[in-house]
Amino acid sequence: MTDLDTTIVGAGPYGLSIAAHLRAAEIPFQMFGTPMESWRRYMPEGMILKSERFASNLWDPNRRFTLKRYCAEKGLSYQPVGDPLSLASFLEYAEWFRQHAAGESRDVRIVRIRRNANSFSLELSDGTIFTSRRVILATGHMPFRAIPGQLSQLREPLLFHSTGIRDVKAYAGHDVAIIGAGQSALETAALLHEAGARVRILVQGSRIEWNSTSKPRPLFARILAPTAGVGSGWKSWTISELPRIFRWYFPADKRHRFVAGAYGPSGSWWLRDRVDRQIEVQLSCEVKAAAADNGRVRVVAYGPQGQREFVTDHIIAGTGFIVDVDKLDYLDAGLRQSITREKGGVPSLDSHFETSVPGLFIVGVASSPVFGPIMRFMYGAKHVAPTLTRRLKSPLMQRAARVSWSAFKGKTAPTQTT
Repeated sequence: MTDLDTTIVGAGPYGLSIAAHLRAAEIPFQMFGTPMESWRRYMPEGMILKSERFASNLWDPNRRFTLKRYCAEKGLSYQPVGDPLSLASFLEYAEWFRQHAAGESRDVRIVRIRRNANSFSLELSDGTIFTSRRVILATGHMPFRAIPGQLSQLREPLLFHSTGIRDVKAYAGHDVAIIGAGQSALETAALLHEAGARVRILVQGSRIEWNSTSKPRPLFARILAPTAGVGSGWKSWTISELPRIFRWYFPADKRHRFVAGAYGPSGSWWLRDRVDRQIEVQLSCEVKAAAADNGRVRVVAYGPQGQREFVTDHIIAGTGFIVDVDKLDYLDAGLRQSITREKGGVPSLDSHFETSVPGLFIVGVASSPVFGPIMRFMYGAKHVAPTLTRRLKSPLMQRAARVSWSAFKGKTAPTQTT
């Protein structure tokens, strides 16, 4: 006998969107985690989303709780493209969506998941242990933060990943070196500079790629190059709208190479004036070594003028993410080892996001090497939520759920949400 039918681990864009779909389908579930935790706790104050407003929705099955409707109800302006959305506004929208569409999330952390004979055993940070027939891992990108090997000996506060900077004002008067040329690195650099830090950006490539200005386009232009969840054009549209075709059509090695190289580091058009001629940028610069030195960091870098050294107060690594299910430390070692991999730490997933362990699903950025780069963005939840719901509504799944739910009704256990 199990306590819960379905458990969603994580209450970010994917978890909330899945919860909205399961709730509408009357599939019993419970969601665990602080709503939008990584966005609230780690993203820098003053951040602006890179995604356009039309691609910054959370997803309910009837599209009743869109960002557009939220703006209309609150008397806020809305333009699908060319109108950057602040982090603060997005978080307010996400809470509105949660209240109307997804329901409550238990604000407690899951610290251990083990596989039983026909279910999973989950342990909460408060010591509570319960069982669940199915588990959906929607814990986002934070476990997969990549730190280059040459920085691996450094610790906070000398080294931060770009997703770990919240209070930019705390760096006023500090010297900061930022590694990377993607949106996270560039926007962090701008925010720190504007907060009074001395900033330099170290870019391995020979230039910074800036996205072209985004603005509404006439119908004919949109037919020739449709607006997509990420980028524009028919290739981007295909990647944004057909992730299951992407998984089915391409072999694993080709998918992995494409995802690793597609939509590489670039900065939003609205960010360019805040970086160009405002912040020191060192191009074709590769950090060779970095070590603690009397409370600061001594950096050895190689560039067009050869090797040189400098000392800084902090290094911020805007160096992206690498999917590796072994970094999901809340999974019991035996459970992690039983998940079949495509390569390295990339889980093998079927067309419904289910792993080789029956009843265990992985979504979001961890599924991007399988379903394509759209899963690195919240737009991917548009596809995940209905796909999972159809899977959990299948006759075989539903029969098992009814048996579990009947047994559960007379027992005290973690609250189910319908």
